[in-house]
Amino acid sequence: MFSMYTLGTHFEILLQNLCPPQDRLDAARDLPPLVRDFLKDHKEFATLASHSRLAGSYAQDMSVCDVKDVDFLVRVPGDHEKNEPEAKALIRALCTVLNELPEALGYEGWAGIDIERARRSVHVYFKGHDFHLDVVPCIAPNGFEEPLYVPDRGFNEWIKSHPIGYVNLLNELNNTYSKKVKPLGRLLKHFRNQQMKTRKPKSYWLGALLVHHIQKEDGLDMTQPLAVLFRDLLDAIYSQYQVTLVTSDTATPNIKDPLLGHNISWNWSRSHFETFMRRLDDGRTWASKALETDDREKAIELWQKLFGEDYFPATIDEKAAELARAGLPGISLVTGTGLVVPAQPLSKGLIATKPTRFHGTEAE
Repeated sequence: MFSMYTLGTHFEILLQNLCPPQDRLDAARDLPPLVRDFLKDHKEFATLASHSRLAGSYAQDMSVCDVKDVDFLVRVPGDHEKNEPEAKALIRALCTVLNELPEALGYEGWAGIDIERARRSVHVYFKGHDFHLDVVPCIAPNGFEEPLYVPDRGFNEWIKSHPIGYVNLLNELNNTYSKKVKPLGRLLKHFRNQQMKTRKPKSYWLGALLVHHIQKEDGLDMTQPLAVLFRDLLDAIYSQYQVTLVTSDTATPNIKDPLLGHNISWNWSRSHFETFMRRLDDGRTWASKALETDDREKAIELWQKLFGEDYFPATIDEKAAELARAGLPGISLVTGTGLVVPAQPLSKGLIATKPTRFHGTEAE
């Protein structure tokens, strides 16, 4: 039996506080096209139309607090089955080409660009913007909207993936369930960031768990308020893997890719998994107590333990009033020059118009 304190407005403000700052969004918007155009026009490194596509948390609209990196797919010609070009050779060639990027863009000196090879990408770091770009080459036989193949330098082979399919799946689920899916995913990622400074599970693993518990037959009740959904999600994930935790000293979960079905958590270490389960247990306990208490201040304190005092507000009077005003139908404001504008927080120079009962002529 839940108390009345699901604190809907508090959670709205929490989600607003998790939004990346505008300068970070600007960097995520402006820097990838520079790399895209450089590669598209390069005479020695071939790319195929439509050349590139954003992927990862930014493309999913699932970033929290900051956007310091963006995954960037680059379509290249090749045959993944024959390993042509060789996966590790392709990454090496891409790295060689991108080493020309700083000079081509005029990014040299203290505000320059660092280039470094990674397992499945080339890492581009814009030092002046403190912004990371993971350039992931891919063989996409049927374009970005279908499954594609990314190189693995360690195994020297091309690995099947479907990043844009996952973006589309999240959009579909979010639209189906009243725009609750992405907010729930952002809360899960922020909870991980807040409670785990190290040993963090990957964002894609968390996203796969979120999708699993929404899609399963007896999964989350998506009609519930966000506070209840978050507690239920933590509880569902903990219950799912409790047997793995207690029946073996070495086992870790096999998290399935939401679209392709293969195990994506094959490299999750046991100690990191155990830490994750401890944090989940703490989180579901605090969330349950917050939902069950009859003390509003206590409920707020418990949610602050989960999400941090800087993000979860203790008082919301002024913000709640703004949200209420913005949500009132038929409200408009008049500027000093007589211009009628949509509802927004009242400020100097704006006067609220009188309410009206007129809703248009009736149909004959």
